[in-house]
Amino acid sequence: DWPFDDGAPPPNQIVDDWLNLLKTKFREEAGCCVAVHCVAGLGRAPVLVALALIESGMKYEDAVQFIRQKRRGAFNSKQLLYLEKYRPKMRLRFKDANGHCCVQ
Repeated sequence: DWPFDDGAPPPNQIVDDWLNLLKTKFREEAGCCVAVHCVAGLGRAPVLVALALIESGMKYEDAVQFIRQKRRGAFNSKQLLYLEKYRPKMRLRFKDANGHCCVQ
């Protein structure tokens, strides 16, 4: 559990922990799935998913559009501003054993 305030962007420590979890999990178990959720599924979970997509090389706008296709109403203005200003360090820029990336 990594709780943070509803409607707010995640603290840096949660972002680091989230991305480290994904990096470890995807390297250990290529092709695995990771689920993320919050109470309503409109803010906190989509922000973490967007960060993972951005860290994987997706543009901010594309990540937001992709998530909103799956989850209408995702993100509030404060979260969108956070994602727009977020600068990735490409911590998830790798492919699985077959040379593919996978997002569902």
